[in-house]
Amino acid sequence: MAEEFHARVQAQLKLALLGDCGCIKTLGNLENEARSSGLTGAEIDAALTGRSFEARTAAALTYACALKSGEPDLIERARTHGLHIGVTDDELSAIAREAKQILASMEQ
Repeated sequence: MAEEFHARVQAQLKLALLGDCGCIKTLGNLENEARSSGLTGAEIDAALTGRSFEARTAAALTYACALKSGEPDLIERARTHGLHIGVTDDELSAIAREAKQILASMEQ
């Protein structure tokens, strides 16, 4: 995972963070974007539930979803797990920034 998110990871973050919006149009757009980035149907389904088949991406999704929840214990557990599997502090900061931007995009 780099500072600039690969399109696949960004699509998975969007699906994980916005997949519960309930808007069919938004979900369709997210799924189309995800397919365009190369995600398979199984990967899209997994991301919609905050999961990934790749460990580092799964840690990123878990951390982003924890941030969305605002639960301090959940955030710290997700952060610790990410660090444990090799996600760096810089990457976690980038995930937090990206998650904030994604969530802010829905408020507009």
